[in-house]
Amino acid sequence: MNSRNNKNFIPQSTMAGTTPCDYTPPSDSNQDPESKASSLLGRLAPVPYDLASSVGSRQDLESKNSSVVAWPEVDRDHPSIPTSLWAEGGFLGCLTLFGGFVGSFATMGQVSSFGTYQAWYLEHQLSAYSPSEISWIGGLQLWFMMFSGGFVGRLFDAYGPTPLLASGTLIYTLSLMMTSLATRYYEFMIAQGFLLGLGAGLVYNPCIAASTARFRHFAGTSSGIVLGGSGAGGAVFPILLQRLLSTVGFAWAVRIQGFLALACCIIATLTISSPLPKNKSTPWIDTKSFRDTKYMVVCLAYALICLGLFIPPTYIVQYAQAQGLSQNLGFDLLSILNAANTVGRIVPGWFADKLGRLNLMIPSALLAGVSCIAIWLFAHNTATLAAFAVIYGLFGGAVMGLDVAVTAQISPPENFGTRVGMSYAFMSIPSLVGSPIGGAIYASQHGGYSGMIIFAGIFNLLGFAFLMAVKLMINRNIFVIV
Repeated sequence: MNSRNNKNFIPQSTMAGTTPCDYTPPSDSNQDPESKASSLLGRLAPVPYDLASSVGSRQDLESKNSSVVAWPEVDRDHPSIPTSLWAEGGFLGCLTLFGGFVGSFATMGQVSSFGTYQAWYLEHQLSAYSPSEISWIGGLQLWFMMFSGGFVGRLFDAYGPTPLLASGTLIYTLSLMMTSLATRYYEFMIAQGFLLGLGAGLVYNPCIAASTARFRHFAGTSSGIVLGGSGAGGAVFPILLQRLLSTVGFAWAVRIQGFLALACCIIATLTISSPLPKNKSTPWIDTKSFRDTKYMVVCLAYALICLGLFIPPTYIVQYAQAQGLSQNLGFDLLSILNAANTVGRIVPGWFADKLGRLNLMIPSALLAGVSCIAIWLFAHNTATLAAFAVIYGLFGGAVMGLDVAVTAQISPPENFGTRVGMSYAFMSIPSLVGSPIGGAIYASQHGGYSGMIIFAGIFNLLGFAFLMAVKLMINRNIFVIV
């Protein structure tokens, strides 16, 4: 990307008429409204190539010494928007997407595969503990990974992605090696809960933030590609672990996964970069965001969804065994769910950049919740469970694949790293307690799954309701691109 001088950089702007973004740079009052409308009509905001707004606001930006994003230059006589990922992000942008996919594969892919460990621990090292108690390990690693987004976002704005990725690689690899040696509950909590979650957060969050920094117009597509890595990892790791457990045993199975994760994280560290100037003055907590109603309602929607979102991947293996299926078939169902998750994160991202990020996220949350109540609740054979795994994987993946794009859309570019991190911190608490609550409901029903399934479905539906509220706050016309 060109970065000769800040005065030539093209900052983010918004679409005239149907702007779904709280962040609106000052525009040139002399701009012809008709030409602006014709060039941007039907485009999804925020678009980083609204040239008139960029030129009109340059003097104001420079006078305030504000941080301006290094977007590619365009011909000022012929304003245009990018037509492809390469046109917007260039070589470094596509390299960042590759590194982000690989880093997400190793980290979130491993975290989303905890259902494999859950089923193994129930029969081996932690057989004396209940499913709810064991699920706290998976909940803790997910909480640390997401909660760390709060400070990782601030550090990303201040120092860029490389120091975070390097330190996260070391911690993450160490956590897996320690997990391979663990035998007691508290040892798993420390190694696989705390350390793995922290290391994964230091790698995963910069992967997301860097891709969004490189691609503002294609934010949905780029974040979907990066998050698709987590679905791919979630499909590969259960099958890999299943094969390794039966051949080399638990300790070496985890170590081999650790070496694979190390290679992936090194690749991510070497390939991910950010075009943003380092901004050490960004506050650790963006208090202005608390006064942004749309942002806060979006965060509340994320939190509600996360209470139920991770219950199916955590318990689907155990549920399959309760229906008389083998543990290996349960692992396969988890892999199917995560493979569908990959498609659900990538494909809707591309459509979201054309049709609207919220426009795709809202029905995805609705259908994820409906699939739990309408399909999983009545699934008692392989075919129905496989159908649920595919459908829930697709729409649950779309929800998680679009959250960063939606957050970036309603955030100013100079502190979107902090805002994305804060949104993940909001999601961390429900992500921590959601699966254990599901396990507690299961225990209260003496081994019944209906309450847990309904709980997961209801909170996805509540998240859908709040996302719809945000869309109506932005524009009451439900057909507008948002």
